[in-house]
Formats: sequence, structure tokens, C-alpha cells
Amino acid sequence: MIAFLSGTVKERSDEAVFIEVNGIGFRIMMATSALQQVRIGEKLLIHTYLSHKEDAMLLYGFLNQAEKALFIKLINVSGVGPKTALGILSLFSADQFCRAVLSEDVKLLSKAPGVGQKTAQRLILELKTTLAKEAEQFNVASDLASVAVPTGDDAVAALEALGYETVVAVKAVQTVRATSPELDLQEVIKRALRLLVKE
Repeated sequence: MIAFLSGTVKERSDEAVFIEVNGIGFRIMMATSALQQVRIGEKLLIHTYLSHKEDAMLLYGFLNQAEKALFIKLINVSGVGPKTALGILSLFSADQFCRAVLSEDVKLLSKAPGVGQKTAQRLILELKTTLAKEAEQFNVASDLASVAVPTGDDAVAALEALGYETVVAVKAVQTVRATSPELDLQEVIKRALRLLVKE
């Protein structure tokens, strides 16, 4: 995996920057907010993530480690791909996004391109616990980070809130609990969501 690249900025488009490293040109996809800070001709170090699909290999770039770490968390959420993750990072800084998740601001999260209400709710369900534990990394105030993650809600009720029919939600939750009975509520919801997204 290519962890970072250091070279000279040769070109810039609406969605990518082109960097020359020892005579080799790399096309690196970046969030709009990051591209606006890049200047042609400058020396730049970009933290990168290599996405390998069946039909393409794409490099995604970030100006700091916090954004890269958040990008990786985003693409691990059910139904969120690299394009949507970049759209989120284009609209929010890492700090702003974490605040929105921790305060469960579905309306604000839904403003990101490619993120509807259901995806916004899924982001909150799957990331709130993790982001609360790692709030310092994203410069989130401790008062928000200490907000407790709901644990009283049943996994089925959480899936119903995301729009899934009761029968479908029950089946997914039962499947997860049958294979991994030791999981806590949040992990049950995450795995059930992954099952439902694959269907």
C-alpha cells in the first residue's frame, strides 16, 4: 500500500491533483476542500489510500492523517463508498463531521452529496461509539465526546428506524446473534446492516 507521496504539484482538476514524484506522475483523488488548498508548482506531501477494484485502482489523498483515518472509517460503513466519503470530507472538516455524528444531527449529515436520511442514520449508528472514543484525534470537544451511545434500544427497533420492515430486521438480527451471541448491541446492528446491504 502507498502510505504517502511527496512531490511537485503539476496539475489540478475539479476532483484530483497530479503530482510528479521522481519523474512519475500520480493522479490522486481529493476532497474539494483539500484541492482548494493545493497550488500548482508547490512541493506537497499527501497521505494516500489505494482503492483496488476489479476494474480500476484509484489513489485517494489527504492533507493530514486525521482526514485519512476518517475516510477509512467512512468507507467501512455499510453502503458508503469512496466517492460518498470524499463528498462528506468536501463538505465537513473531520472535526465538524465528528460533531455532527456525536450530536446525532441527521439533517446536517444529509446535506453531504450522496448522503440521504437513511445513510446519515447509518453513519451515526456505526460510527458514534468509535468517534466518541477517538474524539481527541479529531479535535472534538470532550463534552460532545462524552455523550453516551444509546444502549437501551433494541437492534430490531434501530433497523426499523432506518426503514427496514420488521420481518426483515428480525431475520437479520437473529442471523447475527446466532453466529455471534457475545456481541453488544451496536455491533449487532452494524453486522445486521451489512447483511441487509448485501441482499
